[in-house]
Amino acid sequence: MVEILDTTLREGEQTPGVTFSVEEKLTIANLLDDFGVNIIEAGHPVVTEDIYNTVKLISNQGFNADILAHCRAKKEDINSAISCDVDWVGIFFCVSNKRLNQQFKLDLEKAIEQITNTITYAKDHGLKVRYTPEDTTRTEYENLIKVSRAAIESGVDRISIADTVGAMTPINMYNFVKKIKSDLNVDLNVHCHNDLGLATANSLAAYEAGATLIDVTVNGIGERVGITSLSEICLALNCFYQINHNWKLNKLTEISQTISNYSGLNIPPNMPIVGENAFSHKAGLHVSAVVNDPSHYELFPAELVGRKRNFILDKMSGIHTVRKKLEKLKLEANKDDLEKILNYAKQKRKGMVTENEILNFFTNQENENIMFQ
Repeated sequence: MVEILDTTLREGEQTPGVTFSVEEKLTIANLLDDFGVNIIEAGHPVVTEDIYNTVKLISNQGFNADILAHCRAKKEDINSAISCDVDWVGIFFCVSNKRLNQQFKLDLEKAIEQITNTITYAKDHGLKVRYTPEDTTRTEYENLIKVSRAAIESGVDRISIADTVGAMTPINMYNFVKKIKSDLNVDLNVHCHNDLGLATANSLAAYEAGATLIDVTVNGIGERVGITSLSEICLALNCFYQINHNWKLNKLTEISQTISNYSGLNIPPNMPIVGENAFSHKAGLHVSAVVNDPSHYELFPAELVGRKRNFILDKMSGIHTVRKKLEKLKLEANKDDLEKILNYAKQKRKGMVTENEILNFFTNQENENIMFQ
C-alpha cells in the first residue's frame, strides 16, 4: 500500500514567482482533501505570520487528511506547529559532510543530538514525526544510517528520502531505497525533485523498492522546476499497480486548473494527463482507431480524469476526423461536402482547421468556392 502527501501549499509556494493567499490555500486544501490525499503539508509556520495563520486554519477544518507542518530541528519550530494543532511535523536537517562543515559548522554527533532532541520533544507533545535527512541521495551512507537509527530510537514515525536536486535515476533510486529498507526498520517516504525530468519515474522506483508514501504537488510545481506531479503519480499507480484508494481521479483536471489560475503558471499543452493535448488525436489512422476503441491510443480514458477527447482536423487527418468534427457541431453533410472539407484541411499550410471555418462552410455557402475549392 502507498500513501500520498501533497505539499503544494509548502513546496509549491517555493516555486519562483508563486504566492498563494490564505483564501486560495484553504480552497486548495479543500480540493486536495476531497480528492483523497492522505497528508496535506500545510506550510512552515515560523516563516511568516500569514503562513502560521493558514496552517492553523487548515488544521482546524476537520479534514480526513492529516495535516503536517514543515519544521527545522528546533524547538521553536515545534512549538509553533503545536500551537497550530497539526497532526504531523516534518523535521528536516541535512547531515552530509559538506553541509555540516560549510553551513551548520557542526560535527555529525552534535547534529544527531540536535535532531534527536527535537524528535523527542515533538513526540513528547503528541505529534507524529517524519524526519528528512535533506539531500538524502547525496549524503554519505554511513551518516545517513547513523542519523536514521538515532531518529528511530527517538521515536520517529517515518524517514523521508529526499532526492533534493533530482540526482537519481530510477534503477539507482530502486537500489538505494532497497538498501535503506534492509538496514532500517521504519516506514520510508520519498520526495523527488524534477531537475532532469525523472521525479515521477524515481518516485515509482522508490515505491517498487518499498517506500510507502510519495510526496507530490499539483502540476509538479515547487522549488526550481518542481517535484513529482499529483496527477502523474496517481494515474501511474492506478494504471500500473491498480491502486486507487477511492481517489476522485475525475477531479484532477479541476484541481490542476485551479492551481494554474492561482499560481499564474499556464499548463503546458503537452503536460501529461491535464494538458490540452493529452487526449487530442490528430493522425488519420489514430483517429479511425480511437473512434472504434479509444484504448488503441489512450492508456486510460479521458473521462477517468474529467476530460473529453478531441480530434484535430489538419493535413494529417482523414475522413473520420471530419465526421467527428461535424458530429460535435451537430451538423450533417453529404459525401461531397465531407471531401471538400477534408481537401481544405489537406491544403491548409499552417495550423488546424477551426470550428469557425467549418461553420462558415454551412452558414455562408457563397464562401464555399473561396474556402473549399
